[in-house]
Amino acid sequence: MDFGSEIGSVKAVNNVSFSIKKGETLGLVGESGCGKTTLGRTILKLIEPSSGSIVFDGKDITTFDSTQMLEMRRRMQIIFQDPYAALNPRMSVASILDEPMNIHKLDLGKNQQTKRVTGLMEK
Repeated sequence: MDFGSEIGSVKAVNNVSFSIKKGETLGLVGESGCGKTTLGRTILKLIEPSSGSIVFDGKDITTFDSTQMLEMRRRMQIIFQDPYAALNPRMSVASILDEPMNIHKLDLGKNQQTKRVTGLMEK
């Protein structure tokens, strides 16, 4: 056996195409290692796609720079299947809900932001 030769290759994500209308939600389901997380990260351009296009709201975001993507990511979100890995148990629920508003610099004012977090917790 030659350890330097390639026997085969694995493509976790290849030729993916779907459309989601406003108000719809998409859930990706599949075996471990099939590319769900890779696809999600690629859609958010946390991983650069090697080919193809990502069209969001009629715009091909594959050409967007980091500033444009920061604005776009305010409207996109990945929800990971393992909440224990995704949520910090040392943070309160209010802090977890407050964090994205701080990251995306939503200038709501402290009072309005607190009302929004409280409203989300009531829902």
